[in-house]
Amino acid sequence: MLRSQLFANDALLQSIADDNDRISRTRHSRGDSVRKVQTALLTWDPGALPRFGADAVYGNETAAAVRRFKIEELSVAPAQAIDDVGPRTVIRLDEIQAAAEAPPPPPPPTPTLFVRRDVWTLQSAAPWDPITIAYARAVRTMQARPMSDPTSWAFQAAIHASFVTPANPAWNGCQHASWFFLPWHRMYVFFFEKIVRAAVLADGGPSDFALPYWNYDQATPRNTLPQPFREPTLPDGTPNPLMLPAGGRSAGIQAGGQLRTADTDSSNAMASTIFTGPGGTTFGGGVSAPAHFDGESGMLELQPHNIIHVVVGGPRPAGATNCNVGLMTDPRCAALDPIFWLHHANIDRLWNRWLDSGGGRANPADSAWLTQQFGFFDETGTAVRLAGSDILDSATQLNYVYDDRPTPVAPPPRVTPVAPPPELGAATDQVIDVTRRVTARLVVPDSTRSLIERLSSRAVGAFLAIENIEAERNPGVVFDILLNERRVGTFSLFGIELMNDPDHVHDGAPGLRHTFDAAEVIASLVSMNRWDPDALDVTVEPVPPVPPPGEEPVAIEDLDLPPVRIGRIALFVAEAGPDLVA
Repeated sequence: MLRSQLFANDALLQSIADDNDRISRTRHSRGDSVRKVQTALLTWDPGALPRFGADAVYGNETAAAVRRFKIEELSVAPAQAIDDVGPRTVIRLDEIQAAAEAPPPPPPPTPTLFVRRDVWTLQSAAPWDPITIAYARAVRTMQARPMSDPTSWAFQAAIHASFVTPANPAWNGCQHASWFFLPWHRMYVFFFEKIVRAAVLADGGPSDFALPYWNYDQATPRNTLPQPFREPTLPDGTPNPLMLPAGGRSAGIQAGGQLRTADTDSSNAMASTIFTGPGGTTFGGGVSAPAHFDGESGMLELQPHNIIHVVVGGPRPAGATNCNVGLMTDPRCAALDPIFWLHHANIDRLWNRWLDSGGGRANPADSAWLTQQFGFFDETGTAVRLAGSDILDSATQLNYVYDDRPTPVAPPPRVTPVAPPPELGAATDQVIDVTRRVTARLVVPDSTRSLIERLSSRAVGAFLAIENIEAERNPGVVFDILLNERRVGTFSLFGIELMNDPDHVHDGAPGLRHTFDAAEVIASLVSMNRWDPDALDVTVEPVPPVPPPGEEPVAIEDLDLPPVRIGRIALFVAEAGPDLVA
């Protein structure tokens, strides 16, 4: 039986299929059966009947098309191909027509839960994978849209921050140095991912597309820029939008240089058990009103977030007001680099893993944090708003998880001050220029000597604060901090331009402030009999940019770093008692 709707129930065509009849220029040369054969020929090749089409007349044009069909489709030798319609012709035309009439297969079901995967595991056709190819093609699609389109690459980047003026009211909204840092960026990446996914689906890409993340805190090669961001072309030979022009990233990073463990390590942040509190001493940042840049960064924002921004971006030229060089280094350019979004997906992942670690870890319960709304745009370009209470659980509220969801072993909690703030025990007594390695002594006044001496007790918390950091611009390098030659931590100047800009609202004094938990280092010094209140030396050392593989780092002296000044380095002590959470 003939299967196509076109041929079904046609007695003549069924008779031909049974090898009981023929259509030719002299037999059954006109009529509806001829029209059906012509229609099926046009389904096979829309150009098969260019003059007369399906006119129900079996003339020379139709006869020639039937002969070509037999040669090309039925593999009949040209010398043996005659121009009548026999059983093999009808049966094959019926198959072709039935396939054309069949409804298209339904698209794969949209997952109810999207899985964000480590980009270094997406290597099905190394260095590419359907997910990374889809991301690259979606980036290209978004880059082609005008900046006035909320789903364009430029508009989405400007929501974070931008040099462009006059600014759209929806731009320059990123929350930094604040307890809103994590929720704002979760919302931001969530809606960006929806826009990317819509572009992926429109391009025929994977229906389960989710934004990958870059977990750089792993052994090489995973601590290098993912390979798809270093390839000049996509697999089809077209330019790769994930790779920036020369200068867009640090040359060493772009060439595959390795990030330092000292820069990628998130263990200090993950060990904290408190979300909000004094800046730099808790996981998520200090309490503040919404502000573009504020002043109370959480430990996760300080490291690895800020540091990775600067190390990947590298130095920017003095006076730069465009986004041609060192994009990740400046908040006003950072989101134009496609790696920005994988970096922030990783920061968001670490927030999930911190909560999974238990030990009392929890998001703020304050109404001011839970009810604060921020505005974004969805995949249709429609303005949308979410509050902190809408994004507490990425799986149940936002329909995404990470591929490392199994709960890790909880790190040991750190002693964290809650209230009152720790007491000042020692401090430098002059402004320090840190464009070169410099060591300064902490002065311990008689009034606090006993406090400093008691730091030999592990029940006492100690915090080293780098205060009032000022610079005209981000030098594009990070700075290591050492106490008596023992490393305490690393800081960057990410956002310094906006912190010093009077046109941007922020709390507190101008400049940046970074606070480090120094208890472990002090305990180590005590154990080695190297704890002397009269010899507390703090060293600040700028770290050269990551060099390309096989090359030596550039000497700091050879870099044209802008002046960077620290107003004060101070050691604060929080004595044990009800105000310490262990």
